[in-house]
Amino acid sequence: MSSSERRRHPRHRVRMRIKILRGEVELAGEIFNISRSGCLLVTPVAMRVGEHYTVHLPVLPDSSFSIKVVRTRRVGEWFAVATHFETQLPDEAPILKLASQDSGVQEDPEQLF
Repeated sequence: MSSSERRRHPRHRVRMRIKILRGEVELAGEIFNISRSGCLLVTPVAMRVGEHYTVHLPVLPDSSFSIKVVRTRRVGEWFAVATHFETQLPDEAPILKLASQDSGVQEDPEQLF
């Protein structure tokens, strides 16, 4: 990890549709990459830096996680949103399993920022 690298955990490329809760309102989203400490997601809904949401990741043992928006950028009609999990995922094994099952288009999500 370079000295300019701020990530605490390795990111793994995945493409997974998720549900995001903004209060009682359910929003659609898709994760492009994930680590134990956060994820990069894309959603049609604008989110502001500092806002908190709940995401449901049904493939992980505890499926609900609180996230905080750390960066956002408009990409066409969508928004690329970098997030931080309020409580990091306890284990990387489910993430590795998820990444190994990803056979989707291997777009580079880093191009979104």
